Amino acid sequence: MEQGGRKAAVFKPVAGEGLGADSDPDVQSFHKLLDQRAEGWPIDLPETGLTAKPLGEIRAAFDRVSEGADLVLVEGSCALSLEQTGQLADSLDAKVLVVFRYRPDLSASEFKRWKAVGNSLLGFVINGLSLYRGTEARTTLLPSLESEGLVCFGVIPEDRRLLGVSIRQLAKHLDGRFVACEEKADTLVEHLMVGGMGMDPGELYFGERSDKAVIVRGDRPDVQMPALNSLTSCMVLTKGIEPIEYVKYEAEQEEVSLMVVQTDTLDTMEALNSLMASARFDHALKLSRYIELLEQNLDLPGLFGELGLEE
Repeated sequence: MEQGGRKAAVFKPVAGEGLGADSDPDVQSFHKLLDQRAEGWPIDLPETGLTAKPLGEIRAAFDRVSEGADLVLVEGSCALSLEQTGQLADSLDAKVLVVFRYRPDLSASEFKRWKAVGNSLLGFVINGLSLYRGTEARTTLLPSLESEGLVCFGVIPEDRRLLGVSIRQLAKHLDGRFVACEEKADTLVEHLMVGGMGMDPGELYFGERSDKAVIVRGDRPDVQMPALNSLTSCMVLTKGIEPIEYVKYEAEQEEVSLMVVQTDTLDTMEALNSLMASARFDHALKLSRYIELLEQNLDLPGLFGELGLEE
């Protein structure tokens, strides 16, 4: 929309479950990625639920956000029931677009429940379609939705970039100490590879992935050097062992971040797997990639048409 000269804004009325209004990480992402500050939102939903008082606070904050905007994207909340979601939509004069995470057992009955929000229901989007599940979704799930009169505006596939973390986040999670190229710490890491575990030559093995972090013992320059020459973003050197000077030099030349951690390789990988599993939408490259996915996989003209807007 903004490419077409229109202004869009985002708004999160209710803080995430278990989070306070001042600790919701989505607020930080809105500021970082969209340069939009949260003023008076999100609110902490009281135990009494979505009564007149919190609805009034939400409406007042929404009016401030929507000033001058052609479209406001309002994030829903799992803390709200279907009835409360419909109530919120009515209060904001909004339409409800429901995003389902894809599962192999996802069925039309789960979508039908959302008819409870009434005339506010705009339709659905299915997110995170697993690789090789496209045929199943197109031939089974989507026809079943259509037969129930439910509108699906598109199916968005999984994408590795959206599951990535920055080198800085990785270092913080591991309590790592940079020894080279700390200035590259905002680079996004999409894959993890363990060095020295396979039988293939290093160049062939490491060449299978780009935008990666390689986890390897600090005393294995024979493994580190092939990794440095294979589109590696970062190298994590385990067991607290410093790299030799030549490896540091090559890392600087290739602009690859090096960090030293105290844990061994196995424990480091386990810690990183938990980090990748909890990755957040908080990087500019993730935003640009998701815009591409929306443009490629959603019926945007149809969606904007239902909202009375031109794409």
